This record gives sequence, structure tokens and C-alpha cells, in this order.
Amino acid sequence: MLNRGRILAVATALVCTALGAQPAAAEPGGWTLPQLTVSNGAITDVTGRTVLLRGANVNQLNDYAQNDQPLPTVAPLDRTDFEQMAALGFNVVRLNLAWSALEPTPGAFDQAYLARIHTAVDDAKANGIYTVLDMHQDAWGKAVGSPQGQGCPIFMKPGIGWDGAPAWATLTDGWTTCNFGGVRETAPAVARAFQNFYDDTQGIQGHLVNTWAKLAAEFKDEPAIAGYDLLNEPNPGLRDPFSAADQLGRYYQRVIAAIRQAERGSAPHLAIFEPSAIWSALGIDATPPAHYITDPLAVFSPHLYSESINVVNAFPSIELGFKIGLDAAAKYRAPLWTGEWGWFGDPGSDAPKVDRFIDQLDANRVGGTWWSWKQACGDPHAVRDGNTGKPQGNLNRIACPSGASQGQAAGYARPLSRAYPRAVPGALSSVTAAGFSGTGTGRVEAWYPGAARPNLQSANVSDLTLTQVPGGWQLTGTATGSYSIKQS
Repeated sequence: MLNRGRILAVATALVCTALGAQPAAAEPGGWTLPQLTVSNGAITDVTGRTVLLRGANVNQLNDYAQNDQPLPTVAPLDRTDFEQMAALGFNVVRLNLAWSALEPTPGAFDQAYLARIHTAVDDAKANGIYTVLDMHQDAWGKAVGSPQGQGCPIFMKPGIGWDGAPAWATLTDGWTTCNFGGVRETAPAVARAFQNFYDDTQGIQGHLVNTWAKLAAEFKDEPAIAGYDLLNEPNPGLRDPFSAADQLGRYYQRVIAAIRQAERGSAPHLAIFEPSAIWSALGIDATPPAHYITDPLAVFSPHLYSESINVVNAFPSIELGFKIGLDAAAKYRAPLWTGEWGWFGDPGSDAPKVDRFIDQLDANRVGGTWWSWKQACGDPHAVRDGNTGKPQGNLNRIACPSGASQGQAAGYARPLSRAYPRAVPGALSSVTAAGFSGTGTGRVEAWYPGAARPNLQSANVSDLTLTQVPGGWQLTGTATGSYSIKQS
């Protein structure tokens, strides 16, 4: 049988070269950020290396509802944020973007907001960090909140505004914005707004598809863009699980086609697609039919919150959650990459679970992005929980209401900065906390945290170099054949 993935990787590399792309441009500090692709069910780069993308979500460019309170909804974002991420060994950021800010009026494409995105991508790149552009939404948008003082039907509570769609694309047909038990996704107005989106009422789905096409055209020649996360935690609307999965698949098929058209003449980027928000709550859900997701650079991205915020806290377990996700990804012959995961309690108590989660990232040789890097005092999460006057986090703590930094939570920062191979030639055969092994020939890049120089044993790796950088050590070398690097 022909090796479809390997043929794709080689072909993509040739296309990049022909189009003038830089397949392996070195960034400051020695890391490289070649254009990414997919091969043999793994995220790879155009030089033929397996790439593990690990980092954090950044919501500091998101456009959250203010919710009748005076505090900032996001923290400022600048280059120092990316320097701090690099010091934890991160090599990717999932940059949360808002449709409401990109297209504030029908047909607009806000250039000032676009400039802020460019700055973030450039700052990440300067620190050896890829960017996933994530079309973020929570409970549809800012306009799906209950007006102050509005009453609710019995057994329901007023909802707050979140983020995502612009007000002009919020078609609730007058359904109530109140919800059950404070759970934002249970508001009938949210479901109605999503159903109108799937039905393309007044052409609103077409507007988002066109916005994606404009965004893809803007970044089509940037290899430091890892890919596009097509819609964060979509609500199923008013359909049963399987019909909901079908209509979501039709949206993905449409938006991927538009992105590929916008990228014509350039090397394509990863198309990252999610199941519905139900997966984040239950750890499983019906997924879009595979015949809608035929793009060879598709990446399946459920949010793996097992033993964290799942409705049934102990089910599925962290380990079972990965198995369910991997089985679903296999249906598409696509890599698994979890765009969100994290814990939200006491960092010291949560740390063992974080370690178990990263054990699974290693064992399955995949990546993901922690939620989240910073949470401001007026963030809707804080408003919903009545915590605008309490410290926010969860990785980087912020005092409220002052907004002053309280530093990183060590219980989370320690496991998140664990050593791992960033990019290695060929296929990875194993990754553990102690080291990694694989088969292939080419450049190796790996991260090791801490001030002490790691004591390493290697096989079939020449020119091995350890360079001390802020937060740890950068390993580079050249592997040949069956190789391994382990800490002793």
C-alpha cells in the first residue's frame, strides 16, 4: 500500500520550496519553525520531522462582554508573555480570536484588530513559538446575556454575555437568555442562535466562512502559523446528537474549502476541527461524519477535561479520555491534538493529575494547550462565579481588582515545563519523562527545564549540543537511524 502520509509530507516540502516558503528557518535561540503538515496520523513538518505542539491558550486578544462591571475583561498582551512561555518550554500558543472583533459590522474586516494579531504572531515566532489561530466562542457571543434586572422563568437563572459572534449575527428569535443552574450552554437563546448559524439564516454562516477566508489569505505565507482552529466548542443547536454532528460537519467542509481557496499559491496550514461542546462536559460525543472531513491536513481536537470539569468528575478517566479521543481521530485518519485541557482548583492538589495527563501526552506522542495563560479580573468566568474581587489565574495569578501580577502557580508550571522532544526526524517510537526514541535522519530539537545541566545519554545522535536559555536548556543534534536520548 502507498504511504499516503509520507507522500503528502514530501509533496508539501516540494511545494513549499517551489513557492519560496522557508521550510526550516531558524528563530532566535536556535529553534526552527518549519511549516507544519500531517503524515502517518501525526503532526509533522515539511522537513519530515514529528512535531509535538505543547503550550497554552492566550485569551488576551479575545473580545469578551463587559457584563455591567468596570474591570478589564482581558490582560494586556506583549512580547514578555511569549518570553515567559518560551521559558517554560512552550512551542505553541492557541491564540483566541473573536469574530465580533474581526467583523464588527457585516462585511467588515477590522484592520486594527488584524494588526494586533500580526504582532502576537510575530512576537510568538521571535520566541520559537507557533501560533494556532482559534475562532473562539463561548455561549455564542457577547449579546446572549440577560439584561440587568430581567426576570427569568421558574428554575432558571439570568445568563451573562460571553464571546464569539457579533451582535448583528446573533439571531435568537426572542428566546430567553436565562439558563439552568448557571450553565451557559443551556440557555435557549444560545441554542437558537447556533441553529440559525447552522441553517445559514440571513447568510450568517457565510459571513464567518468569508471572514475565515480573509484571515487565511492574510497568513497564507507564514510558516509560524501552525493552523486554524475552525470553531471553539460549538453548541449542537436544536438537533439530536447525530443531526447536530452532521450540520457541524457541513460547516467544517464549507469553511475548509474556503480556506484552501484563500491559500491557493501557498502551502496549506493545518485545519483543526472540534466536536461539540458536549465533549468537554461528558468526555465523548457524536462526531461529524468522516465524509465531510477529507482534507489531508485535518487535525481532530477534542478538549480533554477528564477528571477536571467533566460533569461526571471521575468518568472518563484521564487515560480513558485519551483512548476515546484517539479512537475518534482514527476515524478521520487524523492526528489528535487537544486545544484545551487544564485544572482549576488548588495547584498543589491538582499537580498529580496534571502529571498523569502529561504522561498520556507522552505515551501517545501528542500535544495540546493548557487553559489558560492569564485570566483578567473582569473575565466572564470570574463574573459568572462572582469572583471579580478574588485572584484570577490559573497558570499566571492576577490580584483583583488591582490586576497586579502574583506570579506563576508552581504546582502547574512545574509539570507544564516538563522535558519533551519538540521536533525529531521520522517517527517517534516512545516518549517518557526520562527521554525519547525514534527512527529517522535529521535535526533533533528538545527542551529540558531547570538551571542544572541535564546529564544525557544518547545513541545515534551526533553534534549534540546543549544551550542554556531562560528557564532551561535547548538540545539540538543530528539523528541517524534508530536514535534515543535519555536522562541519566
